[in-house]
Amino acid sequence: MILISRKEHLDFGYELFISSVSILSVLNMVLSNIPGVDPDSVNVLNIVNGVLTLLFIYDFFLRLLSAPSRSSYLLHNYGWADLLAIIPALRVFRVFRIYKAYRVIKRYGLQYIASYLSYNRSQSALYILVFMVILIIEVGAFLVLQAEHASPSANIITAGDAIWWAYVTITTTGYGDRYPVTAAGRMVGILVLTMGVAVFATFAGYISSKLLSSPEKEEVSDEGFEGEESPERCLKEIKMLLREREELDTKISVRLEKLEKSMGYGQEDQR
Repeated sequence: MILISRKEHLDFGYELFISSVSILSVLNMVLSNIPGVDPDSVNVLNIVNGVLTLLFIYDFFLRLLSAPSRSSYLLHNYGWADLLAIIPALRVFRVFRIYKAYRVIKRYGLQYIASYLSYNRSQSALYILVFMVILIIEVGAFLVLQAEHASPSANIITAGDAIWWAYVTITTTGYGDRYPVTAAGRMVGILVLTMGVAVFATFAGYISSKLLSSPEKEEVSDEGFEGEESPERCLKEIKMLLREREELDTKISVRLEKLEKSMGYGQEDQR
């Protein structure tokens, strides 16, 4: 797969993770500007966006340091937009990350992405789990504040209370210092607890698999995925390679034509 084999691109599972985080960040930005949303709930989105900003800072420097050509990354691969998107006031530039995610999906297709995630379960599991934890904490904290803010006996009042409650709930620790008192809030608690148990059970299974698996099994790479003898995957690979070769041939032809004109070859042929 070209996206993975080239050095200017990172692991495909990581690319999908950053694309998902980018979409979540833009959705948070839109949701926080909707009139009528509870201010404490908006604070939850702002806190989560602060955590996502740290991920974007890490991602920018990772891409910058690993890119074969830093100038090419900054100028031609939307590196400048990644840099500007780090600034909280310029979060709108994170839309470019969604565009890059769209390019990945369009280039490889949903079926290929699903096949990759299915084959590379151990590699992709950690990214999926981290994203799911962020998503569950945000959605749970946001919804519980929406459900509890009108109750006079509520003890989940601030964004900090809600995020603490959501995290304690998904880890099944349950300190009991914060809890929903309304029927709607308890329904949110049931959902958060159920999803949290599933996520952390999967995480425990992932850790166990890594500890018990042999080094040979852990070395499952993208080349192994590409080497699967599946006619559908092979056909997909061949089509992508032919498309890239066609684009490369077109670029070579255009550049060769410009070079011939600049050296006067075209005029000599006409004579």
